[in-house]
Amino acid sequence: MSYDISVGKWSGNYTSNVSALFYDHMPESDNVLGGLNGLHGLKGREAGDRIAEAFERISHTRRKLYVDGAIGEPAFCAKYDAKNGWGSAIGGLVFLAEIMAACYQHPLAKVSVG
Repeated sequence: MSYDISVGKWSGNYTSNVSALFYDHMPESDNVLGGLNGLHGLKGREAGDRIAEAFERISHTRRKLYVDGAIGEPAFCAKYDAKNGWGSAIGGLVFLAEIMAACYQHPLAKVSVG
């Protein structure tokens, strides 16, 4: 399974095998689903701001998991890389950044998550 997301003229997809990355950093809140599903129906600007908050949480998690002298954030990747090899933390971060860029390029367009 994968996330199929579109906003404005942009569309993309990525495996749901790294969904823990999204759910851990985009928590469920009042009447808003957690993870990428919580972006569905938001305007691009609103979704972009939600993703920006997720990146702040991701940065906090990365600092918390940091191992002095380790190269490539191995603890962070070990936590979020798909155990079956289909998807990686880095791929998930790039996908999240692509969505955020599309959201800010299309601030009034509705986000669709399928």
